[in-house]
Amino acid sequence: MKTLILNVDRDNDFGEKVGIEGPIIGRQECYRAASKLIIQDPEDSDANALFGAIRHYDELHNEGMDVEIALITGDDEVGRKSDEKIGRQLDILMAYPRIYSDVVLVSDGAEDDYITPLITSRIKIRYVKHIIVRHNQNIESLYYYIVKALKDKKLVSKFLIPIGLVLLTYGLATLAFIFYSSIALKQISVNPNQGAITLVTLVLGSYFVERGFEIGRKIQWTIRSMQQYANDTRVTFITYLVSALIILSGLGFTYSGVRTLNAPLLDILLIFLSGMVWWVYASTFVRIVGLVIQMYIGRKEGIARMWSTAFFVFGMAFIFYGVFNYARYVFSFIDFDQAILDIGILVVGILFAILASLLHRHFSSLESENRPEVQPAGMPDDQTR
Repeated sequence: MKTLILNVDRDNDFGEKVGIEGPIIGRQECYRAASKLIIQDPEDSDANALFGAIRHYDELHNEGMDVEIALITGDDEVGRKSDEKIGRQLDILMAYPRIYSDVVLVSDGAEDDYITPLITSRIKIRYVKHIIVRHNQNIESLYYYIVKALKDKKLVSKFLIPIGLVLLTYGLATLAFIFYSSIALKQISVNPNQGAITLVTLVLGSYFVERGFEIGRKIQWTIRSMQQYANDTRVTFITYLVSALIILSGLGFTYSGVRTLNAPLLDILLIFLSGMVWWVYASTFVRIVGLVIQMYIGRKEGIARMWSTAFFVFGMAFIFYGVFNYARYVFSFIDFDQAILDIGILVVGILFAILASLLHRHFSSLESENRPEVQPAGMPDDQTR
């Protein structure tokens, strides 16, 4: 029986960077995968580890041993999801007829504690060979490691985001205290040391949070999406704009209507919310109409379901309006005679929502029956494997 030279990419750099998913079996296929990744990212340790596995395979093969080499990949969501994928690929490698007697694990040493139990539960590990990448002494500087760390998504999510949030929270709290003290004392008096520390923590915290959540990239993506909407389909862009204007108009109109009321704050808040319900519904309805027009122009299915969604939102508007006004009765802001109408509105809204849900299910079932069945791609390959 053969000895399997196994390399494991737990965080799926091969899949994320060059689109290669495991299991990859054979020297030629593994060499092709390592070459693609090393070209894409010359500093990736997974590519170097796979090259190390290939070299070890050649050494054992030249010694006359019966060996095979394979690469298995996990998932960028390291943990349960990645280990489940690794387990499934191991089962594929160990499937009947079984041709491997044991495994030589070749890794960069970073994930051994997590990988080895998955392997030993299926096959014996003969030994583990670590591939340690040597760095040029001239570039082993603090700046180099900081830059590398800021590009590592796993390191950023584990350390940079929490540190950034702590710094940003401290800076905002200190800034709020400075403003409060200035207002209370009616004079602006800031300790230079305190001001400098606040400024530094705000800048560093904002930078770390931005890098961690990639806020700048998301803002750019949003702007590009809006431009794409404006270029590709004027209808969708206009409905987005009109929906936003309706919400803003509703906020202003409803606020102007309640600001002169002489009532408890909670009652004013409930009146404001009940008034905003219809503005929110109008905004949502305009958005749905825009989607229906876009689907009609593109001759897409699902228009009937969109109308049932509009019907459902209409029912939810009745429900929220009735709930907010019934809450006024609960808190004794209105009498029962006034609350009867609100209870009726609440019941009507529930009936509308139930009817809309039934219509949505009916239209969905009709579309499912009319949709032709499609054979999943790659099914014959999976069966033959």
